Amino acid sequence: MNGSYRFSISARLILVIGVLLCTVPVFAGEPHAALAHASTAKAPTLPRVVSINLCADQLLLALADDRQIAALTNLSHQKAASWFYREARRYPFTRGKAGEVIVLKPDLVLAGQYSSRYTLSALKSAGLRVEKLPIANSVEAMLKNIEQTAQWLGQPDRGAEMVTALNKRLAAIKAPLAAPLRAAVYDPNGYTVGDQSLRGDVLRRSGWHNVANDAGISSFGVLSLETLLRLQPDVLVESAYSAGTYSRAQQLNQHPALTQSKLAPEIISVPSSQTICGGPWTVDLIEHLSAERIKLQRGKS
Repeated sequence: MNGSYRFSISARLILVIGVLLCTVPVFAGEPHAALAHASTAKAPTLPRVVSINLCADQLLLALADDRQIAALTNLSHQKAASWFYREARRYPFTRGKAGEVIVLKPDLVLAGQYSSRYTLSALKSAGLRVEKLPIANSVEAMLKNIEQTAQWLGQPDRGAEMVTALNKRLAAIKAPLAAPLRAAVYDPNGYTVGDQSLRGDVLRRSGWHNVANDAGISSFGVLSLETLLRLQPDVLVESAYSAGTYSRAQQLNQHPALTQSKLAPEIISVPSSQTICGGPWTVDLIEHLSAERIKLQRGKS
């Protein structure tokens, strides 16, 4: 009786131990391998990325981990074009040719809305995933681009946090108490922008009245000297592509027609790298132009 009871207990113990061994994975020589395997399975693999678009370069640098960046464009290394040119010089660059990109074997290629369709076709034919970054014609579109790029990079939380922080800064910008001062973006050859453009939206959000709208320019257009004399902006916002060059806005400011009429506007110079693409630096620009407006309004009061 006692012997068979002990045998029954022993048989049950062996059965229980056998079941446990069947349900727990065993990794020979790696005492913590099961734990490591479980944590690795949960962690998403972040894509290695090549950018062939200057604006995508900037967002890639702002949002990606270092190890995700396989290559940027050659323009990303140029101070006049790239807001993050110092950071960009840590990474290889290509000139956007399909062969240069394919050999890098990226998981993702970031292109632009108007990237060469032949290049994109070649990249897709090589089996590469390609995503096109839309042109941001407003601050709202710029914020959406940040969120979308973060999704592509596998960094959605980072993108959401950045957008939340930028929206808080935008909300803190004070609207003008009096009638807004008048301004115009004035680029080489008299090119300007209206409200249906990123730089036009920047002017509006920083509290200026954009005189290009009064000239019937909604997105992009040209302002002649005669039109400027009629519209009488208080400020011209210019961004010379190369430092030390003599801009058209500066030349115009000394034109006899303006100096004799005492209508010569103030000049606000901003870096070209801050205006070519939309990104977090765009909010820096809005804050800067808002501060310049407040300073000029105080001087006129």
